[in-house]
This record gives sequence, C-alpha cells and structure tokens, in this order.
Amino acid sequence: MDDTTPAENGASEPPSGPEEFLRLDNERSDERMPEELARQVDGRTLTITTREKFDLKAAEPVRYDADRWQLRLPEGAGLVMPGRTSGRLSLDEVGKAAARDERSGFELEPSRPSWVDFEPHPKVTAPRTTVLRRVDGRIIEPHYGVFGADNRQVYYPGGYPWTCVGKILVWDDWGSPYPAWSGSGVLIGDRTVLTAGHMCPWGSRNWAMQFVPAYYDGTSTLGRGVSSYVSDYYGYDTDESVSAWDMAVLRLYTPLGVTHGYFGSKNYNSAWEGGDYWTLAGYPGAVSGGNRPSRQMWWPVLDDDGSGSAEEVEYEADATPGNSGGPVFGFWNGAPYAIATHSGGSKTTFLWWTIEDTNVGAGGGALNSLVSWARSNWPA
Repeated sequence: MDDTTPAENGASEPPSGPEEFLRLDNERSDERMPEELARQVDGRTLTITTREKFDLKAAEPVRYDADRWQLRLPEGAGLVMPGRTSGRLSLDEVGKAAARDERSGFELEPSRPSWVDFEPHPKVTAPRTTVLRRVDGRIIEPHYGVFGADNRQVYYPGGYPWTCVGKILVWDDWGSPYPAWSGSGVLIGDRTVLTAGHMCPWGSRNWAMQFVPAYYDGTSTLGRGVSSYVSDYYGYDTDESVSAWDMAVLRLYTPLGVTHGYFGSKNYNSAWEGGDYWTLAGYPGAVSGGNRPSRQMWWPVLDDDGSGSAEEVEYEADATPGNSGGPVFGFWNGAPYAIATHSGGSKTTFLWWTIEDTNVGAGGGALNSLVSWARSNWPA
C-alpha cells in the first residue's frame, strides 16, 4: 500500500527528458490580450527622478526639430524609478508559506495566459561577436569560464516560457546614468521575479533595479515598452556567504506576470540526480555581450548539499558572469518549474590538482517558501 500523498507522488516524478520534450509542438494563440491589460504594457514611458523638488512644467525644453526634444534636468536627476524597501527575512517570517508548500508537495504552479504563444522550441540565432585584436594585429581569444567547449546556445525569445526569462539591470546609485552591474532573473509570480541574492544592491539607500523580460539587443521582444522597475526586494537573513541561501525575490511595479505568464517552482529531489533533465538560461556577458539570451539544455545535477531547508545543487552546465540569477529549471508536461537560481562556481583544489570544479545553484524548500511568501504578499 502506498502511504504517500498525491502531492508527494507528483513531487518525486522527474521532469521531461529531451525525447519527450522534442515531441512538444509550438502553439500560436488566437486570442488577444484584454485591452485593460494591454494598456499596462503598451507604449513607452519615461521616468524622471530627482533628489529635490522639481517642477517639470517649469523645465525649459530645447527643440532640435519636429520630432526630437531635449529637456534640461537638475543636478543629480536620474531616468530610473528608485526602489522603496528591501530586507532580509528570517525563516520564521516565511514559515507559514513553508507550511503551505509542504502540504502541496513543495510545488508552486506556473502560469501561461491564454493569449500568450507557447513556444518550447524557440528559434536559434547567432551570438553577437566582437573580434578584438592586439596592436600587432593578432586576434585575442576571449576567455570562457566553462567546462570544455562552450555549449550555450543563443535563442530568440518569441514565446512562453522563454519570454519569462529576462535581464536585470542594477543601480547602487539611481543618479548614475548607467547600471552598476547586470544579471538574470525569471518571472515566477504576477509581479515577482526570482534571482540570486548577490544580484541585489544590499546596503544602498538609493538603489534601483530594472527587469526586462525577453531582453534582446537592447529591448524586449514583447514590445519596446515591456519592462518594469523593482519596488522592493527581499532575501534570507542568513550568512550570505553560503551559496545555498543565495536567492532573492523582487517585486515589480508593473505586474508583468499577469500579462506574460511566469514559471512555477519545485523542491529538488535527490532521486533526480544524474538525469539529463535541466536547463540554465540567462544573459552572460561572454555570450553576445549579454545582449541576447543563451541557454544550455539537457544536463544533469551531479550532487546536492543541504543547509537547513536550502539546497546547493551542483552541475557542470556552462555559466559565466551575467548568468547569476538565471533559472535552473525542468519541464513537467511542457510546463517550466525552477528548482534553483544560479549562484556561481565552486572549485576545490589540492596542491596543483583540481579535485572538484562545478557550478552551483541555490534551491530547495527555502526557494519554494520564498516564492510562496512573495506571491502571497505581492499579489497583482
């Protein structure tokens, strides 16, 4: 007799392998996004933030020609929308969410709105490359922090679920004209993005973050105005040097998950180790300069190490700076579920030998609880 609950049975089922995934067909939706939702993401807006009171009506515009304007802004003004709150959460603060996850088999469902195209097989495209040369004309070979040949594949995000993966731009001072760093993240709720904890500007009082889903050559394939600044971000109140806890959730000003869908999440099961089930997607600078998304599919998790309810999942999927915060995920019946967020690399050496050289993602029950907490506290 089987004493497990249906949720527990479902939680132990492995994701699809490459053969099963290959049988999925791309599906074009014949529905249109509801007008009231389309207005939220249609067009482009310009945000002007100032440190002191500024009367926009009194600003003197300078006209260049019929369709080009310049506006003089005060000193220290920024063209971003600053964040509001951030913080680290204790395990007790997400305890109720953890209890809900445990009853549901540690599984949070994904969402694809009926008007969104389903495109498990996106078009594969070429990376953007820049050939660098020495002063004597010799070509410089770029360095890749990968395992053997770089197996990452650049793709065009034209439909769900690939349009849920996006680029994150981070300002530790919103008055700066350029972001301080960038990385990756994924929509995982109506207005929630999952990323790595070290992507966040901890300690800054005048920070800003922007999430651009389906970022491709400077804009979103979903539309030139499709992006959102981050109003709040939270991670765990733990030793931030432990990679298992290197996860954070971002609250978006605009609920992009309502209009474009989002991933689900599952608690990683060690019974899945060794299976070629997983995908890592993101925006590494070493591939297309971070301007186009890339992915590596069908690789195994080699090991998992626990730290309380958090798990470090180890793998040899290729990853370099810019991949941080990208989702580690599998497909169940064609639907994407994240099991971790990419944290970084780990190398163990003895004398001149490398004993272990892997990349690491942060996941486990702690990830599901954090996502559940965010979905409950940040509804659409």
